[in-house]
Amino acid sequence: MPAGRRGHKIREYKRRIEAVLEDERGRKAPPPPPISEEHAALRRRIAETCAEIELDPEARDAFGRPMCTAEGATTALRALDLMFEERELLMRVGVDWRPYQPDSFP
Repeated sequence: MPAGRRGHKIREYKRRIEAVLEDERGRKAPPPPPISEEHAALRRRIAETCAEIELDPEARDAFGRPMCTAEGATTALRALDLMFEERELLMRVGVDWRPYQPDSFP
């Protein structure tokens, strides 16, 4: 840390580190509860569709993660369509859609 003996710089770095950690804690928090029964049903459909994505254990991407099969890619597109549908539903009601978005696919 290039702060040296300057106390104000050390405090500034600590504030920046704490802000990054707070953002990470917020990102790892579970999504808020559904806003309606329609939204809950849509969330269940998204979870079911994501669980149906088939991965090819032999095919790997550049980062070493397994890639999905052709049928799995079609299922992933269906899951994305459902996520966009959820986003539109939340925007229609005036709710921020970002906390409901998953970090990654299974």
